[in-house]
Amino acid sequence: MKKNISNIGFIGAGNMATAIISGLIRNKFNNSHVFVSSPEEDHLEKLKGNFSVNVSKDNREVVNSVSTLVLAVKPNVVEAVLDELSTEIPKNDPLLISIVAGYKIASIEDKLDSKLKIVRAMPNTPASIGMGVSALTANQWIVEEDKSVPESVFGSIGLTCWLEESAFDLFTALIGSGPAYIFYLIEALQEAAKGLNLDESTTKELITEMIKGSSTLANQSEDSLSLLREKVTSPGGVTEKALEILNRKEVGRSIIEAILEASDKSKTLGGS
Repeated sequence: MKKNISNIGFIGAGNMATAIISGLIRNKFNNSHVFVSSPEEDHLEKLKGNFSVNVSKDNREVVNSVSTLVLAVKPNVVEAVLDELSTEIPKNDPLLISIVAGYKIASIEDKLDSKLKIVRAMPNTPASIGMGVSALTANQWIVEEDKSVPESVFGSIGLTCWLEESAFDLFTALIGSGPAYIFYLIEALQEAAKGLNLDESTTKELITEMIKGSSTLANQSEDSLSLLREKVTSPGGVTEKALEILNRKEVGRSIIEAILEASDKSKTLGGS
């Protein structure tokens, strides 16, 4: 039997916590069942004003009020927060979801010394508009029926997938950092578009719509990506010339190399 979210709490009220809360409310989750704590008064006031959720500066108050707890603090303060809540969290035994970048499930288990059900999640920034992609991974105490809760939470802000935690470094480099690569591409295309003599906002709209349309076509078409590319590429034509330059510069190989090296960097930062 699938479990439902009853009361959900957030320790931390930054951008990603706000995005998730917004997604939950947008998907008709009862705002009176959302509890948020943060030392930042302005963050709490904004959340209360925008979503009418319960806010507090006391982390313990949130832990004591919920069945699902989202740990949404910065990596540099996570251990201090876990030390502070090392009694309350095991006592209340919530389903604990961590979105702390680079912080492994084993580190949480070591800090709390408990057989807690823990899920680690890695959402990316388009979650802020409900179009994120989130990786989920679980510890040994999570059973199949528990998975519906994090799936509902992160499904409210986009697509979810379950991975082994060992794959999180590559996911981070590929999907977590992926929006930055797309923005980098858009910047380059905008630079190339200066000869159109259009204002920057119009150029940006044209390019982003082109990317949106192309990605939607790639997602919906039964054709392979290579066939879709070939359909745009006439022999001896404009597209073929552009791709010839990209291939000569080994752009595809450079992208793969960049992502794999970023994955290695993620492992270093996370102590893998």
